[in-house]
Amino acid sequence: MKIKRISLTNFRSFKDTQSIEIAPVTLLFGPNSVGKSSVLMALAYLQQILKKGHCNPQKLEALGDKTIGGFRALVHGQDLKKNIRVRLDYVSGKTPFLYYGANVDEMANHIQDVHYVLMNDFGGSIDSGSIEFEISWSKRFKQAYVKNYRVWANDVYVGCINSSEDQKNTLIRELNTQHPLLVPYNNDDWLAGQYGEPDEREPLDADEYHTEFEQILNQLNPNPASTAAVSDKESSGADFVNRIAPIALVCRSGAVPLLSVPVVTNLVGQDFDELDEHFNFLVVREVLSQAFVLPLDKLLEYLDKSVQIGPLRVVPDNDYVPNPHPEQKEWVDGSAAWDLLHKDPNSDDAIRKLIRSTSEWLASSDKLDAGYEIINKSIAESLHADGNEGELGLFSKRHVFFKELRSNILLSANQLGTGISQVLPIIVAANHDDIALISVEQPELHIHPRFQVELADVFLRAKQKHSFLIETHSEHIILRLLKRIRQTTDKELPSNYQPIEEDDVSIVYLEPTENGVVTKRIRLDEDGEFVDRWPQGFFVERREELL
Repeated sequence: MKIKRISLTNFRSFKDTQSIEIAPVTLLFGPNSVGKSSVLMALAYLQQILKKGHCNPQKLEALGDKTIGGFRALVHGQDLKKNIRVRLDYVSGKTPFLYYGANVDEMANHIQDVHYVLMNDFGGSIDSGSIEFEISWSKRFKQAYVKNYRVWANDVYVGCINSSEDQKNTLIRELNTQHPLLVPYNNDDWLAGQYGEPDEREPLDADEYHTEFEQILNQLNPNPASTAAVSDKESSGADFVNRIAPIALVCRSGAVPLLSVPVVTNLVGQDFDELDEHFNFLVVREVLSQAFVLPLDKLLEYLDKSVQIGPLRVVPDNDYVPNPHPEQKEWVDGSAAWDLLHKDPNSDDAIRKLIRSTSEWLASSDKLDAGYEIINKSIAESLHADGNEGELGLFSKRHVFFKELRSNILLSANQLGTGISQVLPIIVAANHDDIALISVEQPELHIHPRFQVELADVFLRAKQKHSFLIETHSEHIILRLLKRIRQTTDKELPSNYQPIEEDDVSIVYLEPTENGVVTKRIRLDEDGEFVDRWPQGFFVERREELL
């Protein structure tokens, strides 16, 4: 999964719905305190809802336990009558198919004379999708909760889970049974059996057209079909008739289904009394799990593999004690990067590769060319001492040094200029194989302009592995990105770069207004020029980089 768009409504400085297009490299520009960090905060908020069930968090763990003050501080204008909406549009990528229960087709191979509805591979057929959380405040119960959770697949609305204010009545309120992935793949044959062959009957209108899946759902549902809710076409953006009675299911935090397990519903057929009914129940449970649980499982996996690097990064001293198990929240001050660099490269190939790649970025003349390479070794290795860790004691503790290439002198991190220590966590994250999204606040802080333009290359050369969401004021970064796009078009790109297309970069300007923040994407053309007018003019330094 990769997030392609983030849409925020009534979230902090965002009032009316605003969307941020996410590319391999996304830059957020705008005045100070306009709300650029709110975009990063929204992702951390969703992660905490999914992972901890916290809709009213006082702190956000993924942001280094940053204090935020709960739902009141997150909703626009601190107006508890408003609902926060966060929508994420995504592409699935190479998503392995997951079974949330029994493999019905596999079971059927061992049982004769069983009939059940034949459904498409829902989870494996999603190329793109969207999920939306609507989070509300209960005045009566003094708590925040997810009021509605909506799902789209392949640009078509799937359905909505709704929660009551007390969170005791959670149900699938809407289900678009006309969605192509919710129509059985042999439905034409079933229709012919129900209504006759197409050439022998009048065409079916919308009210007459049903599917076997729809019929099975209503048979398994203890609630009569006449209780089906009226479709909320405004919220879903879909023109469909909801024909399914509400399906009760177990959730938490309001309308969030239990993750990593099949949905737990009130549908009948859970016992093995009636074979056909039970098999149909298993199919329906699997489809509903694929529709509503799978996107959240994939989203949480994506968010758990994302890191945010804050504007102020730690400089370790000589007494630095690394965490052998770096946590996500430790990326905020950059300490997780130092923890990784202190690991033993002799016992972990991934760490050896990470240290080597980071060192190359610092030392190579075609990269940062900082004049240093990284040395990771213990005192025992320096003294060529043998023995196990217990025998060597403190001599086995690993240290990270920076070898000055001109003099071969070994220096500690706190003996270097601030710029290297500030840029290092970004380089480590970019070279880490197991990170999905890298968010960085003000990467340019305390960094020389030459390093700033090289940081743009760090982002571009890692864009196949990660997405970058950068909150910045740096004209140097953006000018290097424009230059690489132009070089791609002119076939002048250095040989060790993949082509950089204009769609690989998303530049979003956030502008404050009386009605909250307004976002505008500044489009680029293949020559690295702006297609759209820059709201506040552009940096005078751009001409020098473009010439």
